[in-house]
Amino acid sequence: MTAEGARFSLAVARALETADFSIRHVAPGNHRKLYNLVRVTMSTIAPVDSFYLAFLRDEHMLVIPYLYDGHEREHAGFQTYGPNGLTAWIKKNARTYRYGSDGGRLLHRGHTFGDHERLSRDAVVVPLLESSPDGQRVAGLASMLTYQPDAYGDEAVRAFEWLARRTMRALAREREDAHELAGLASGASRTVLTHGSVPGVVEMVSHALNAMTVRITAALHRPDGDAAVRALREVLEQCEQLQTDIAELLLAPTTEGGDLLTTLTPREREIAGLVADGLTNEQIAARLVISEKTTKTHVTRILRKFGVRQRSAVAAKLRPF
Repeated sequence: MTAEGARFSLAVARALETADFSIRHVAPGNHRKLYNLVRVTMSTIAPVDSFYLAFLRDEHMLVIPYLYDGHEREHAGFQTYGPNGLTAWIKKNARTYRYGSDGGRLLHRGHTFGDHERLSRDAVVVPLLESSPDGQRVAGLASMLTYQPDAYGDEAVRAFEWLARRTMRALAREREDAHELAGLASGASRTVLTHGSVPGVVEMVSHALNAMTVRITAALHRPDGDAAVRALREVLEQCEQLQTDIAELLLAPTTEGGDLLTTLTPREREIAGLVADGLTNEQIAARLVISEKTTKTHVTRILRKFGVRQRSAVAAKLRPF
């Protein structure tokens, strides 16, 4: 990946500076706005006909909290991925994929976006990296595609990589802040209205639907057509934000799982995540470049700390839905 100190042209540098300022001031939890900032910024630098940002949930599922196709924002959701597609390639190589590297062959193996009657003529897919006990790991990917050939030069690619790093830093800071707040009180006295609890999810959805109901009701009673349109646009934005929030629930540990993770060492947390993903001891050992005996020892300790006997119970405690 391009070094952080790489220089940009004045126009691109200004676009990135503006984006960085906006990213730093996005309200915590408003991930839809954060992801939209990345897309809009890149569209000022190069043509973007389709765009998505996705995170790896396990060895088979990709959670897509933000997807934009042409002039419409598609529903957030998830899809499976195989061992020979673009997602697996990004995960394995932890580097940027460019359409020109293989004429789009790897890109066209996977799920199609945008106009299904037209093939993308250029694309860039960058890994979303996060810190782990052994350095950095691929947590997801961001992709921009266009029907115009040779649209993404080196500078556009470097700009996309730069924004990907800033996005992941913003998400990491948010997680760190949430972790510090969670430690203010003992587990027994903490509220149940947390992001990963069933009451918390119900509260989040109920609050969003109530806000939409208020705006729709107001729009129905407004004789001013322009005011009604503005109100409906606000409802649309709320719907899009809720879709992103619900999709990202697939990535968050349950409240109980979050508490249990604090009892583990950094290495044990990493292995617990791989166990929850369904990996065997042999596969975990190969992934982390450690012996299978060491892996078995860690798994045994994790099971004991979780108070369970089966590996499947680890996934049940860590995966919310």
